[in-house]
Amino acid sequence: MDKVNTVLVLLITLSLALIALFTGTGSVSDTIAIGGSGVSFQAPKAVPFILTVVWLLLWQRFMVLSLHENKPEIDRLIQNKLNTSGFVHKAFSAKKAGFTGAYGVNKWAWADPKIPQAAAGNYVHYERGLLARRFKFSYFGNDSTGGGMFVHFGPKASNIKNGTLTPLNLGYWKCLLFEVKFLIIRLFDTPSVGQHYIPHVVAWATALTILIMTIHQS
Repeated sequence: MDKVNTVLVLLITLSLALIALFTGTGSVSDTIAIGGSGVSFQAPKAVPFILTVVWLLLWQRFMVLSLHENKPEIDRLIQNKLNTSGFVHKAFSAKKAGFTGAYGVNKWAWADPKIPQAAAGNYVHYERGLLARRFKFSYFGNDSTGGGMFVHFGPKASNIKNGTLTPLNLGYWKCLLFEVKFLIIRLFDTPSVGQHYIPHVVAWATALTILIMTIHQS
């Protein structure tokens, strides 16, 4: 955790310095001498470039450390919120699955090391991946004839509907909105959330500033 905090402080500090340099609110000397060699380089051009390279390396390092330290806790918080909110009904339509009346949610029917054995009977497993949101759960109820029916959502198979949502699915964007609304509230009262996302917000703001000012000056 100390490593994350150290890189976090360096990343935010350097991000603010770059914003100042590229927007003109900060400046450096015209030239910087290299030792006593009598050689110097043009600081206004060299310093922003050097700082940008260091900043990118810091950002990448922070991303790796924070994913290791904070993402598991954030995933757990989102998982718990999803299970208490009933969000799964918005992501997957029970009507489209064939349920015309009352229905319920059931825990994934197969053994899975990622699903706690003590999980509630209506537990919904949720994984956040790169451009994907993966669910494992089942709906149960009666079909149009009144007969009992189970519909499973998970890794797509002959008896399992696809439980993975991608940007091509409306449900994926519903998941993102659900996560954003939940995490914004937690930014300042849950250390792992604030520590993970605030530096990224500052870094992305810096990246946008660099891009806009570079285009403007070209």
